[in-house]
Amino acid sequence: MQKIITATGKEYQVEWCGVSTIDFVLRFEVVNSPMTNILTTFMNPIETAKLTHIFDENRAVYTGFTKFKGVDLKPNDAVVVSLMEG
Repeated sequence: MQKIITATGKEYQVEWCGVSTIDFVLRFEVVNSPMTNILTTFMNPIETAKLTHIFDENRAVYTGFTKFKGVDLKPNDAVVVSLMEG
């Protein structure tokens, strides 16, 4: 299982996470969470100042991705969040 943990400790289950080498935007696919919770959390720069991606025993920390770029609702109700460095 993979998850994203925000700066204040909120946890979201994700399918994948990474920074694009084309536009340098951090994107991750959140699953099993209501859109309102996702928007409230990831539009808040305090929450996104530090994001920790955990995949099994691996951990990656992303700092400074505080500019909300948008979300994309997938047919399976997963939500892809896009954040830019602020």
